Amino acid sequence: MTPKGHSPVDLDPAAPPTSRRGLISALGAVGLASAAALSLARTASAAPTSPTDGDKELLFQAMRLELTAAALYDTALEAGLSDVAGDVATVFSANHLAYADKIAGIAGFSADARNEEVYEQLESAFATSDAESFAEVANGLENTAAATHTELLADYESVNARKLTASILVVEARMATVLSDLGGLASSLNQLFEPDAEPLELTSGVLS
Repeated sequence: MTPKGHSPVDLDPAAPPTSRRGLISALGAVGLASAAALSLARTASAAPTSPTDGDKELLFQAMRLELTAAALYDTALEAGLSDVAGDVATVFSANHLAYADKIAGIAGFSADARNEEVYEQLESAFATSDAESFAEVANGLENTAAATHTELLADYESVNARKLTASILVVEARMATVLSDLGGLASSLNQLFEPDAEPLELTSGVLS
């Protein structure tokens, strides 16, 4: 996976909080709807409700990432992952499939194309029945996905693209926290709220 830059997103001071800590704090204070509203506040003029053509190009890539994540969790299950880790993989796979369907639904295309490059890079690591190994690689995936969606918030033009993305990235950040606990990966709150993860560079049609 190819990271983009050194931070998920750089916005002007008037922009909403887009770091992991800022988004989760916003959710804790005012709920998901208000967090999504914060992501819209950076646009001075009225934004279109439905995804624009530019949004759809990025949404397609975001959808592919979600389908890839679901497939990777299925790979772990096929490798024999069981017990609590297996339950986590089952639920998280279903979550990512649901997100892909929602993205496809607002953009008007079919959720049927995963990102083969990302899948091939992570397939062998996910093909494990060891709970700790699974938790480590899955935690990295969720943190990367959340960072990627966080950056896309600044690029989307439409209300619907931003609202859906805000809802997805916050849940994926929480999923990363579950995996961190499962694998005993974090030794401090800072590691949970500000993980060492960078967004993927998504472009119109390819992953650079």
